[in-house]
Amino acid sequence: MAMLLSKACDLTGVVAIACARHGCFAPNSVANLFHGEQQKNVDWAFLQALNTTHVDPRQGAMIIYDIACQYIVHLQDRIGHLLPEGLIIDSAIGLFHVHGHKDICFFRYATSFIPGAAVVAGEILESLWAVLNAVTPAMRTATLAHRAEIMDDHMTDSNHKKCLGMTTALCDRFGYAAEMADAADEYYRGLCNGINEADMEEWETNIKLAERLRLEDRSVMDILGATQVHQENGLGQGEDDPAGGAAAEWIQLAINIEESQCVLLFQATL
Repeated sequence: MAMLLSKACDLTGVVAIACARHGCFAPNSVANLFHGEQQKNVDWAFLQALNTTHVDPRQGAMIIYDIACQYIVHLQDRIGHLLPEGLIIDSAIGLFHVHGHKDICFFRYATSFIPGAAVVAGEILESLWAVLNAVTPAMRTATLAHRAEIMDDHMTDSNHKKCLGMTTALCDRFGYAAEMADAADEYYRGLCNGINEADMEEWETNIKLAERLRLEDRSVMDILGATQVHQENGLGQGEDDPAGGAAAEWIQLAINIEESQCVLLFQATL
């Protein structure tokens, strides 16, 4: 949350870390912003979250951030010496924000294409800000100490409510996930009917290879873009392609248009 246009504020906002799965604020991981959303503030919050949530290096960590494609570039140079030894950090962009980036960011950073990320929007903080925004009028005129206490009280209350409702929520989600998994499996089998088995095996091999190499070079995920694959094969550029290289481009264009119409951008101000 930020108030960049205000010159009368000691602080311009806050940055926080929350669990993308359960929606709980990580303890002691809320940092004040003084001159916009600077990386050093986010770095401090991230290090605090790793420490207070006791992340085991063997399990790894994933940062889901609306500008992760920029933030992750020099992360090791900035705080690599402060990270737990052996910790592998992955990064992603929330599904609401990723559509506002360049097309290549979709395949490289969308949680939909990251093994182990499961089905997660990565936008939990937007809903948490929406609740916290209700008390921002009181914080704007509060002393710095009182402001910190107000945020601490409401964030703790939010975590407490999440813990109380976690069992019911997870049970409901499990039932819904099981139904969706069966529907998705049926849809997948129908989609694969009529497709050459050799092509299927080749596609699966290429995708698994890309997923294995994505942390070293994210550009390998570009193979998921249908248009690019046809162009690399010399198709879709006016050549005589009986399968319809141009048709693949039209399909990709239609998908891009549909995605652009579903963009939801959330901005929270303090």
